[in-house]
Amino acid sequence: MRKFAKISAVLAAMVLALAFVGCKDDDDDDDEDPSVVTTWYCTEEDDGSVVTETLYFYDDSTFKDVNSSEGINITVATGTYTGDTTKDGNVVITIKKIVKGALEDSESMELVDVPSEYASKLVIKATINGNTLTAVTDDETSYYIKK
Repeated sequence: MRKFAKISAVLAAMVLALAFVGCKDDDDDDDEDPSVVTTWYCTEEDDGSVVTETLYFYDDSTFKDVNSSEGINITVATGTYTGDTTKDGNVVITIKKIVKGALEDSESMELVDVPSEYASKLVIKATINGNTLTAVTDDETSYYIKK
């Protein structure tokens, strides 16, 4: 009889565990990652290596800038944008986080908040015309192609 009680207790515990594990999440919160709306890229040679810079624009008005070379991907900046990246027109990109090495004489690839003294310099005005996104900063003009 004691053996039957132990087996019954173990089976009951398994059924309860499966009931909790098998339940569907009933939260109404939509914690899914944002979806990519558009992707733009440019490729350049840097010290003999080909570097591809890819801009990802998401449906929650955020963006990510990723540099890739020889199978290594590094997120170099993240932030927000205004405008519609799916059609011709103007887009304003505001960098909120950037690799530490871009702000100071450092090799650090750690993403850090943009300090207030750099904030105005890290707002980029871009124009989309067909399959080309032209981004203009104080220092340079960059051209990206739509993927």
